[in-house]
Amino acid sequence: MVFDSVIYLFLIIFFLIFFIISVFKDLKKYKNSRLIQSFIPTMIGVLFLSSFGIINYFLEIRDNSPIIIQAGYDGGFNGAWFEFRKDGTYKFVNSGGIGADIFRGKYEIKDSIIILDKNDIDNFIKSEKLAIREVKNYDSTFFKVLYQIDDNHKIIDKESRFTINEDKRIE
Repeated sequence: MVFDSVIYLFLIIFFLIFFIISVFKDLKKYKNSRLIQSFIPTMIGVLFLSSFGIINYFLEIRDNSPIIIQAGYDGGFNGAWFEFRKDGTYKFVNSGGIGADIFRGKYEIKDSIIILDKNDIDNFIKSEKLAIREVKNYDSTFFKVLYQIDDNHKIIDKESRFTINEDKRIE
């Protein structure tokens, strides 16, 4: 997400330039009027800057837990992926074109079954149960995939599978 960082950097620089201009104007106004109300624009700027920092901090620590399973689906122009974290939380990202929808929740793993706290995520995930299965590759090797399954452990849609790219569970 380098592009996000560039945008954030541009916005911070843009904000700081206007904030510094505002501080100098407020100081000039204060010297003339000696009214503390002259600093209202500066205080609003400080409030925005500090709230931006606090929100950014909480958004960063939200995904601090290590990923134990990462599985993705690449649809060409669009894609989706799961990140299952050690602390029992997951992040599901459904991206398409220029945007992405992110959903978060809690999960449990029982053997090779993952049970989500939701059963309908963005009209893409239709079941709260996902199964980890091994599939034979064209060269006779095996790779792991994640399927949506029903209550009888039957695969709902074989075409809608997530390739497991990372699996750090203790087996």
